[in-house]
Amino acid sequence: TIGKNTQITIKMEPDTQALEEVVVIGYGAVKKRDLTGAVSSVKNEDITLTPATNPMQALQGRVAGLDITQASGQPGEGPKLQLRGTRSFTASGDPMFIIDGMPGDYSTLNPNDIESIEVLKDASSTAVYGAAGANGVIIITTKSGKAGKININLNAYVGFNGWATVPEMRSGDSYINVLREANQIAGTYSTDEALFSSPEAYKAHLNGQYIDWADELLQTGVTQNYSLSVSGGTEKTKAYFSLNFSDEQGQFTGDDYKVYSTNMRIDHEIKKWLSVGVNMQGSYVYRNKAYSRFINSLVSVPLGTVYNEDGSINVTPVPGDGNTINLLLNQDKSVYRDNNQNFKLFLNPYIEIRPFKGMTIQSRLNASLGYDKKNYFQGIGSYQYYASDGPNASGTSASVYAQIDQNRSYNYKWENIFTYNFNIKKDHEFTVTAVTSWNHNQTDKSWQKQDNIKNNSYLWHNMDGTGIVYSNYTMSKGLGLVGRINYSYLGKYLFSASVRQDGSSRLAKGNKWSTFPAVSLGWRISDEKFMQGTSNWMNNLKLRLGYGVTGAASIDPYSSVATVELDGYYSLGGQKTNSYKFSENVANADLTWERSHNWNIGLDASFFNNRIDLSADYYITNTDGVIWKQNLPVVNGAYNASKLYYMSKNIAKTQNHGLELTLNTRNIVNKEFTWTSALTFTLNNEKVKSLI
Repeated sequence: TIGKNTQITIKMEPDTQALEEVVVIGYGAVKKRDLTGAVSSVKNEDITLTPATNPMQALQGRVAGLDITQASGQPGEGPKLQLRGTRSFTASGDPMFIIDGMPGDYSTLNPNDIESIEVLKDASSTAVYGAAGANGVIIITTKSGKAGKININLNAYVGFNGWATVPEMRSGDSYINVLREANQIAGTYSTDEALFSSPEAYKAHLNGQYIDWADELLQTGVTQNYSLSVSGGTEKTKAYFSLNFSDEQGQFTGDDYKVYSTNMRIDHEIKKWLSVGVNMQGSYVYRNKAYSRFINSLVSVPLGTVYNEDGSINVTPVPGDGNTINLLLNQDKSVYRDNNQNFKLFLNPYIEIRPFKGMTIQSRLNASLGYDKKNYFQGIGSYQYYASDGPNASGTSASVYAQIDQNRSYNYKWENIFTYNFNIKKDHEFTVTAVTSWNHNQTDKSWQKQDNIKNNSYLWHNMDGTGIVYSNYTMSKGLGLVGRINYSYLGKYLFSASVRQDGSSRLAKGNKWSTFPAVSLGWRISDEKFMQGTSNWMNNLKLRLGYGVTGAASIDPYSSVATVELDGYYSLGGQKTNSYKFSENVANADLTWERSHNWNIGLDASFFNNRIDLSADYYITNTDGVIWKQNLPVVNGAYNASKLYYMSKNIAKTQNHGLELTLNTRNIVNKEFTWTSALTFTLNNEKVKSLI
């Protein structure tokens, strides 16, 4: 019981959990409050909120500066990612992806297996990755087992892919009125029958035989995703294992994408100072592509009947008129196939030693094995067959062919990470990191094509070796040395500096190595004494400033080495002798790294017990030495009658600058109901400053 003279004082304590969250950065992790770079973090609950087969789709609208676009509507066609604009003409603009510290395949990773995704945007954050981090870095951390009871989770969802909005096609009087008007304007109109390609087509019009090709081609596809995970462990050993299946059907019949994947993570503490573990990610993809040139459905003559009376597909919808070929012919798998099979395996064992307090030594190895096979067949009776050889074609021809494209990749990476964390008089906290990183990348390809196949039954399985055969092999190596120091004074004055020395075998001698430095500062203004009056409504106010240099060696292996290729034969002394010429790309021994110099200034603020989080960043990136493929004067000769020789040179300059705003709010959070909001704004300007 409270008496009437009793005074009760209630004091609200700030929720510091959000600021104490650990954010994964390059070769380490820091508390969110100690970040000095431009880093965005997305947690598991936000990733799985969007049902999608590709986890990157869950980042749409959540990370300012990250532009995510869908390349096409085909199943399995992943999104295109661009972070803070384009800086190079020849280099890929894709960010670097790191899964549990090593390379991995995010496109087949089930979103339910992901713990968090961090996006490193500015050079002060990405410079530790050297050339690989030139376009930003996306770090994915998968779930791990926890000590205690075994947890079994089953996630499933079913969705539908359909209801595409397509132009309404004309038919009947509306169709002939347009034809009549067009011919009248052109002065070529005589009779309605003359508007059509044949008397049979005109008869089909009079009989009202019209086809909506878009409606005939499209369907409503079904998307399914199932994920089963088992996790648990003891204080010494923790494990996580998952099995995933995804099946996505497209809007075209025969368009489908299936993914079978697994993810495994085991961590074991042998001694208090010694731990070992292994991560494994595996996937198998089976994909069929339909002949989905939707434009054909919009421009084909909409006359005739699709099927014969016996239910078979009518090759020419208008009997006797060979001007239009039935677009549904390739739905028959015996006459057309476009199939892709892909297998990937990533194995990451590690050993971690903690010799004394604050010191950690981790050695980890990555083996990435990939096999990709593309099978293509267009046979007798396919759309291409009749379109090429005519509606009355019979027997085989050059338009009947099979093709196999096989790619095998073997990539290895070995990294050693030395981390030492220590304090001086409690007020000064240091974290020193040193890294060695070695990589070996190898790919071999083979390609085979044969035409005039006489029997559709064999598809691509019975080539006799008389066709075209091609093979290719590439290999490159790289080595990186990294040093970094993080310093915090009283938790409010923050400093970070790093340097990476990168070497690449792709560049010529004398230009193989380059240095990428970075430095960043942070000031937690909210911890100052003069800000104490705002503590009841402001939880965090931090100013960040960063500068860094990143680079790219955006050339194919062997491009910096002069090569020759077979050009034909000639007779010398009655003997057949090979003739050679220089490759189209003339080697440039002075070719070196593209280098991007990036400045970033940012402000982070949290209000009302961290219910409102605001982040703002302004950046400017100047890239020099951008590689440009410059044609050589024809006076030096030409590669062939239609192509000039060219040389890759570091002659161009580009600039990017922009503004990013992110606002996250926790509007209602309780046991029964949660309502959060995420708003982002991005403004990016790109400019080519020089091409000479």
